[in-house]
This record gives sequence, structure tokens and C-alpha cells, in this order.
Amino acid sequence: MRGLSLKEIIEFSEKIELESYEFYSKAKELIDEEETKLLLNLLADEETGHYNHLRSLINKGNLTADELDAKLLLKEESLSQFVNTDKIEKGFSGKQILEIALDREKKTEQLYAMFMTLTDINVKVLKIFTDLRNQEKGHVSKIATRLKKHN
Repeated sequence: MRGLSLKEIIEFSEKIELESYEFYSKAKELIDEEETKLLLNLLADEETGHYNHLRSLINKGNLTADELDAKLLLKEESLSQFVNTDKIEKGFSGKQILEIALDREKKTEQLYAMFMTLTDINVKVLKIFTDLRNQEKGHVSKIATRLKKHN
């Protein structure tokens, strides 16, 4: 079993946040429902904030090289099970897109919850993952509320 470095975990998290941003950016172009578009735009902006927060851990010297290189007991293969969502395409309704988005946000929240259980994780990074998990829970709530209006 090859452990992942904290830097690799942060970079994986950045990738997830960037994919989420791209998902919401594409989704808002595919639908006509103005209220859902506004939500998708808000979520895209928030994903950008998540990405920037993670990037700052590496770029702004918030962590030392030793902290970033520290190996954590997590198999890289285990990451592939998270945040894999259905593709969206033209013709999807706002409801269909929101259902896929809800699934994505739930999986992202679970990913951050799993990262929080790593015993060797840096306290500063634990706080970041805790904050990100809570923000993902907020996304789940926003999407679920909007979906109720579709029913």
C-alpha cells in the first residue's frame, strides 16, 4: 500500500472542486429555468472559492514542505470511488441536472468526511476539510430545497 502525501490529497481535492465548477458552469448553459440558473451560478462561484482555498495551502506557504510531503495511509485507488457523477447534456431538465448535482455534492461531502478521519492529517488541513465538508452540506441543502420546487 502506497500512502499519499498531503500535497497529493490537496491536489486531488482541487481537481474535484475544479470539476464541480466546470459541472455547474456547463449546467447553467444547458437550461432555461432562471431560478435554477441563479443557483447553479452561485454554486460555480462557491466551487471557485473552495479551489482557491485549497490552492492557498500549497502556494502561500501555509504548510511546510515536510507537512506537504508527509505520507498518509490512504490508497490512491480508493479516491476513484468518490465524486464520479453522471454526465449532463443538452436536453436535460433543470430537475435532472439538480439530481445529478445533489449526488455529486453528497459524494464530495463524504470524501471530505473521509479525509477528516486520517489520523496523521495536519491540524490546519483538518480545519480546511471540516470547513469544506460543511460547505458541501450547504450545497446539498440548497440543491435539495430547489429540487422540492420541481416536485
